[in-house]
Amino acid sequence: MKIIVSFSGGKDSLAALLWVRNNMSKKFTTVFCYTGWESDLTYKYIDEIDNKLDLNIVTLRSKKYSGMIDLAEKKKRFPSSQRRFCTSELKSIPMIDYLLDEVNDNFIVVQGIRGAESASRAAMNAQCNYFKYYLNPYKVDKNGKPKYHTYRRGEVLKYCEKHATDVLRPVFDWSAQQVIDYILDNGLEPNPLYRIGMKRVGCFPCVMCGLSEIHQIATRFPERIIEIAAYEKKICSSFFGPDKIPSKYYKGAYPLVHDVVKYANNKYDEGQLFGDAEATTCMSYYGLCE
Repeated sequence: MKIIVSFSGGKDSLAALLWVRNNMSKKFTTVFCYTGWESDLTYKYIDEIDNKLDLNIVTLRSKKYSGMIDLAEKKKRFPSSQRRFCTSELKSIPMIDYLLDEVNDNFIVVQGIRGAESASRAAMNAQCNYFKYYLNPYKVDKNGKPKYHTYRRGEVLKYCEKHATDVLRPVFDWSAQQVIDYILDNGLEPNPLYRIGMKRVGCFPCVMCGLSEIHQIATRFPERIIEIAAYEKKICSSFFGPDKIPSKYYKGAYPLVHDVVKYANNKYDEGQLFGDAEATTCMSYYGLCE
């Protein structure tokens, strides 16, 4: 049985990783799904954790896209709440490729998902099958036809016939405070982005991030906003969707990043590091963002 820990550089995935070291085994593989859209501070932090814990992290990358911007350029648009192809293309698919092509054994994927983060995550299970939605429908369409995940479906089903394909979420019932305390008790610090008010530390920013995070990035990392504005112009697509801010605060069909920043700066309500409010950033069934 191979143990595979999904690590994003976030607090929850680090706590899950430490739990595995303390309670299961020190022999496990740590994987990081690269999007090319994380903060430089997160990349530096991942390297530091890698070196401190001697993890030899395996970085998984899309075989089709070099990262978020390449993906957006080829799709001719940024992802959105309705079309989260960033997660599927840059995280879920590389992870499935890794499991099918490299693992070839029974496995447990350990994820840092907490039920307190959102209603959708609370509906998940602390333990389940990684390929759950290949075996069971995730929804039924308007004609009553069950819908399944389809990427490499035939290979996945054959793999499931031969091997155990389990998921374990050891911090599922923990609060954010318990996560932070556990990291500190193990002699480590959380990602420094949390210290400056970021609620999540994956994509920088996520297209679904909250206004407080936008305000923090605009205030502390204004160069990122300038970069996003340049990509909006190059790709001819707004980074955020039309529902990010009220339509009276921007012209045209979609707000540009500078419109959103202006609104966020005016309406900003500072977020809490240890709060478990409804998550506003993206998440996937495969638990790769945290």
